[in-house]
Amino acid sequence: MSELRLTVDHLRLNYTGPFDANALYRHITSFTKERGFDLWIHKEFEHDTKTGKHIEWQIKPWKQISDNLRYFVKVRILIYNYKKVDAIVNKKKTKIGNGKIVIYLDGYAELDQHNRWEYVPAFKFLSSIYHSFVYKAYTERFEQRLTYDVNHLYHTIEQFFNMYKHYKVVSAAPHI
Repeated sequence: MSELRLTVDHLRLNYTGPFDANALYRHITSFTKERGFDLWIHKEFEHDTKTGKHIEWQIKPWKQISDNLRYFVKVRILIYNYKKVDAIVNKKKTKIGNGKIVIYLDGYAELDQHNRWEYVPAFKFLSSIYHSFVYKAYTERFEQRLTYDVNHLYHTIEQFFNMYKHYKVVSAAPHI
């Protein structure tokens, strides 16, 4: 089995208020495509309840760095009580989704994903020495790049939600 190194552990983003879930999905997938990641959709669930929709979406964008190293980001989005509501933005009434969202971001570096060094115990030992001493500088540099990519994704999602701070839900705002 290949060696997985957890580089970024549970970066969490909470938001409650108006937002467009489809625009969020498009935003995240376009970000990952721009950064050169391939997209693997791991889970997509949607459950209708009395209080609104509960949505779970998990993707794992991955990037092959070298023959020996691949890294991937696990993005898990949980949306609670998502409903379409009327909102006012720039003195115009529009339909927008409203609910609570929690996003978790994890970053993993995977070494020897083809299991070339796993079958013989001596090779496994040599692999651990190789990754710990010889290839260490390269691995650390790629882990720093992965950390940068995950943090950059986090900040772009924050900026996405900042766009919706000016939306006022009609039940909370007076009619125009």
